[in-house]
Amino acid sequence: MAEALFLVLLILHIGAIVAWMGGAALFVSVIIPSLSKMSPASRAEFILSALPRYLTFITGSSILAIIAGLILYGYYFATSPASGFPGLTYIQAGAVLGLIVLIIALGILVPSGRKLVSLVKQGPKPQAEPTAQDPTSAQIARLQWRMGMAGRLGVGLLGIALILMIIGAS
Repeated sequence: MAEALFLVLLILHIGAIVAWMGGAALFVSVIIPSLSKMSPASRAEFILSALPRYLTFITGSSILAIIAGLILYGYYFATSPASGFPGLTYIQAGAVLGLIVLIIALGILVPSGRKLVSLVKQGPKPQAEPTAQDPTSAQIARLQWRMGMAGRLGVGLLGIALILMIIGAS
């Protein structure tokens, strides 16, 4: 029974990490670059229809990955002797990086995305070419830039965390 619980936790943790990293990589490599190339009307429609779902997905998968990882960590050390685990430092370092990325996601990416959706909802209908003096357009561009930077930083740190976890588990 104990091994089955360990496997369920491990599969849940790894599945959530794959979803989180995949979503983050998609965001950085496809969504953010595409937004800058869309017409204002297409960009507004995409932001309103896809971005809220994306933010919910990233929030859920990142929280699930961290919670499952913490439970897995606690379960492992509750059922196994703490001595003799040479990769513990790497796993702990990976966990710290995962927590940092969670803070970046929930502290920068998600709030910026929600603000972006809110601005697009309340703003006027997008014109073919927004004027250079339009403060809403400038704020939208800053939010997109902030989300792109948070996403790129998150993908990089998640990649390092993955490498550390693999080294620690082997």
